[in-house]
Amino acid sequence: MTRDSTRFTASRRQVLKIGSGLAAAGLFTPFLASATRAEEEPITLLTWESYDEPEWITEWEKANGTKIKPVIISSLDEVFAQLQSGAVKPDVVYSEASTAGRLKKAGQIAPFDLSKVPNVANILPGLNWKDPLSVDGTLMGIPLHWGTQPLQYNADLIKEAPTSWAALWDKKYQGKVTIFDDATVTIPMIALYVGAKDPFKLSEDEFGAVTKALRELRQQVRVVTRGFDDAANVYASGEALLGYCHNVTVVNTLKKKGLNAKYSLPKEGTPSWIEGTYVTPKGQRDIVYKFLNDTMSVEWQARFMKFSGSNGVLTPEAARKAGLTEEELKNTNILDSEDPAFKSNLVFFREPEDVERRIQIWNDFLAGTL
Repeated sequence: MTRDSTRFTASRRQVLKIGSGLAAAGLFTPFLASATRAEEEPITLLTWESYDEPEWITEWEKANGTKIKPVIISSLDEVFAQLQSGAVKPDVVYSEASTAGRLKKAGQIAPFDLSKVPNVANILPGLNWKDPLSVDGTLMGIPLHWGTQPLQYNADLIKEAPTSWAALWDKKYQGKVTIFDDATVTIPMIALYVGAKDPFKLSEDEFGAVTKALRELRQQVRVVTRGFDDAANVYASGEALLGYCHNVTVVNTLKKKGLNAKYSLPKEGTPSWIEGTYVTPKGQRDIVYKFLNDTMSVEWQARFMKFSGSNGVLTPEAARKAGLTEEELKNTNILDSEDPAFKSNLVFFREPEDVERRIQIWNDFLAGTL
């Protein structure tokens, strides 16, 4: 957000207009809970590219008299680095469901007051979110959206869709592969490739196989990207032909630029996630929950899905009623969400056996010392 120095991204994409039916006047009910709302502390978000576009935030701020301060992160590893440094003191943290236990143990998030977010009624019934977002029986968050991290490729130059993660190690693509800078989500993909029984509970032999595969992957990789825009730019420039997809938002961004970008779900399984919305102890304020309830409205979710190509949390029927076209729905996974073959391919993230060991392996890979 150009007016806020805490929002830092390499580049920004234009916000799509989706019609007068979602005009600002109809999106948000003003916050009237306090006569002193003008004195409300800003709501600080630890968030990701494409989640909170400036136009939407400006509308909400005007309707509610409270500023939003997004701080952009580009990996799950960075979520913890930012929180542990103390440089950012957020009210809301967006982080994958499997990190809930670590965040709670570190005292970074508080139990979620579901009674203040009635719009959770809009979540598609088939999404199992309460169990992944609970720790020891206590609900810690709600889902903003869910999705997959598939194998992305340039379909103009790769005519047949790759069916295995092995494509990333294929010598004919040497120097044309991209992955993203995140140990937490990249190592499970490599574990699937090497045939680990459980990509989140590796044996010593499996750790060895993952380390060997990661070492061999280094010569294949053109660039390790940071953030969705960074990844899109690498593909748009022709530097990369295929890679581990950070988010299908990248594929949809490239399509809008006229590139023939596609993705496939490898036979070994596709890492998948539920993005948790967590509230910190500092964020336990009515205005914070008001903001989160608005982000779970059909209108906000539809804008989010239309802009980014993310799955959101809506059913296909609700998304259509909110104005998404069939072509836009095809850019998401929600039309496939009830397909047994699709569902059986998804491998949802869980908390791994040794986070620090995985991060050290990844750092050694980046440094070239693995």
